[in-house]
Amino acid sequence: MAEKLIESGFTAGDGYGEVWIRDFNTFIDLSCKVNDKAIIKKHLITFFQFQQPDGGILDGYVPVKNGNVPYNYYHSKLAPNYAGHKNTVETDQETSLIQAVAKYIKGTGDKTILTETIDGVTVQKRLEQAMDFLLKQRFEKKYGLLWGATTADWGDVQPEHDWGVVLDSNSHRTIDIYDNAMFVIAINDFVNMASLSAKDQQYWKGLKAVLKKISENIFGTLSSRNLSRIFI
Repeated sequence: MAEKLIESGFTAGDGYGEVWIRDFNTFIDLSCKVNDKAIIKKHLITFFQFQQPDGGILDGYVPVKNGNVPYNYYHSKLAPNYAGHKNTVETDQETSLIQAVAKYIKGTGDKTILTETIDGVTVQKRLEQAMDFLLKQRFEKKYGLLWGATTADWGDVQPEHDWGVVLDSNSHRTIDIYDNAMFVIAINDFVNMASLSAKDQQYWKGLKAVLKKISENIFGTLSSRNLSRIFI
């Protein structure tokens, strides 16, 4: 039943027109077993076609004609048939894409995706830019970990607004286990699949070790007090 469902498409369900990176990352293993790898690769590449100058990755994209949800849509000359949007209260789009690419390579054996060039920049470099976005835009130096907004629902909606997907002055920033665990997994995936110099290998492995150690220390202490996040 699962295979039959996944064969039907790449959206999060009948009620959604978008291809979401979080959901895609969740089911891409099974998708690689039942769908054409060229189509899977195309959907992954589309996310890079929407990558922002700061390295940020969007949540999802939808055919322009179906973009009727009140998101702040943005467009790319590289994917003119789609409209993209980013839920700025989250901190898992970049890490979800990195993990999805790693799963695609594992599931299909097609490592050429890393050397695909989008607007003059390879996918491998774009993955690195996505991680740099997190370190520059979503890194709390005081704690040495990533932050995001306090969210509820499926973990992607903040309670301060009815819509709840835009980071603003009403948002409550927090450091949680999920965002940082996703980053540690993404770094590990990147190191294992990318062609890196010894210096770059050392850098990313060192960063992963530091993040893991800090996370274990902080969240281990919090869990003993029945807490799962730090409000900042």
